[in-house]
Amino acid sequence: MRTLRFEGYSDDTFGEYGLTGDDADNCGSMNPIQCVVDCGEQGRLMVIGQYSRASCNNGCWMVGVSKVEEHDDFPNWNMRLKEAAEAKYSTALEIDLPEGDFNLTWYNNGDKVG
Repeated sequence: MRTLRFEGYSDDTFGEYGLTGDDADNCGSMNPIQCVVDCGEQGRLMVIGQYSRASCNNGCWMVGVSKVEEHDDFPNWNMRLKEAAEAKYSTALEIDLPEGDFNLTWYNNGDKVG
């Protein structure tokens, strides 16, 4: 089984650290970082990470998922929320992928990265 693991690190980096090691940096802006997980005919979804400062001294990463487009079917993939392995202030989202190819496309506050 292939498992993607999304989590944030520091106040500016959110990435997938289970299979690809891909991430995006928002330079500490606290803007959301989005990643579209596309498995072709098996479905797609968007993972969103946003650093939320709880006070001037600390903060936590929030992780969520949504459809990519209104007309998309939400994929029936197993997903779990956990405490992040490295950055304990981050929630980690694990997604078990279906068989076949997949592609990750990254966005910083809605603007495509790279």
